[in-house]
Amino acid sequence: MKPLLFEATEAHRNGTVRFREDGTAELRAAGGPRVIPRTHQYDVTQATIFGLNERLTSSATSPRLPDGKTLRDAFNAEWERYAGALEAAEGFAVNYGVYAYYPERNDLVRYCPEYWHRVVAVASNSTLLSDPEGNRSWSDIRGVFDRANIAIAGCSVGGSIAHAIAMDMRPRHMKLADKSLYKMENVNRVRLAYWDIVQSNAGRGNAMELMLRNKAAATADQLYAIDPFLSVHCYEEGLTEGNVARFFDGGGSEPPATVLIEEVDDPRMKLLLREEARKRRIPLIMATDVGSGVQLDIMRYDRSAATPLANGTGDKALYAAMDAVYANPGDRKTFFAFVDALIGTNY
Repeated sequence: MKPLLFEATEAHRNGTVRFREDGTAELRAAGGPRVIPRTHQYDVTQATIFGLNERLTSSATSPRLPDGKTLRDAFNAEWERYAGALEAAEGFAVNYGVYAYYPERNDLVRYCPEYWHRVVAVASNSTLLSDPEGNRSWSDIRGVFDRANIAIAGCSVGGSIAHAIAMDMRPRHMKLADKSLYKMENVNRVRLAYWDIVQSNAGRGNAMELMLRNKAAATADQLYAIDPFLSVHCYEEGLTEGNVARFFDGGGSEPPATVLIEEVDDPRMKLLLREEARKRRIPLIMATDVGSGVQLDIMRYDRSAATPLANGTGDKALYAAMDAVYANPGDRKTFFAFVDALIGTNY
């Protein structure tokens, strides 16, 4: 669930967030008032400011912004605003940053303003945010990542990829699709705490009621704990022929996908996603674990509509291999013949 966001100065002024003398916070928002003890309050602004100061070592090596200033120069001015807010603070109310309230955990977290919270994670990614041909500036590349809408189908392997994208790229939008539920067997390949795997007993009717968490929803909550300004569009029902077009095209406040990460298990859905991505000229990326190694397939449908569905073989042979899987359920030899058709045999 996306957290509720409140600009700190405005929240203090209008009484949305108030602090008692003992530091207990009172939040007045839709859904009724909440009381938040100090054990559920967190201040991430220090970690952000100190992190920026450490990474942006000097103006000489700092990226240059469109207005001609360096990122370090802009941060120095922000640091002064932060220091001034601390000096002027009345009790626990600091007029700086943004509050994020996470209802399910009753946590109130104060972050730096959106720009600086998003920049701190990429400030030291000089290689990732550089153009090897030297045609695009740091700000230009930052803008490309900022506007990207990464769609991820499958949230086991895809969940780890979503984390890497949120930390390294900081896009404003992501899409997650998976109908499966987390179970303890997933901990061998996904970073999971108990609250990611199961819901609390607060809403449980009886001991038999299933409390396992949906993979897409749990991954979204993890991402919101990294970046509360991110918008994650979840397809907890998974992908079907009926909703795959909406997954790609979006609608309303949900923008269309610009890149697809494909990590589903079902062969038919794998091919359908490729067909839909190619139709829309959207690049597709798939990571496959092959023994102790990993193969990365990048399908540049954005460059040519004639790009095959897979690197392993032609479209006709790929569909024949897929049909054989369903004609011979449970046959491992037939299944791995499909895998070879999908990713090739040179792994």
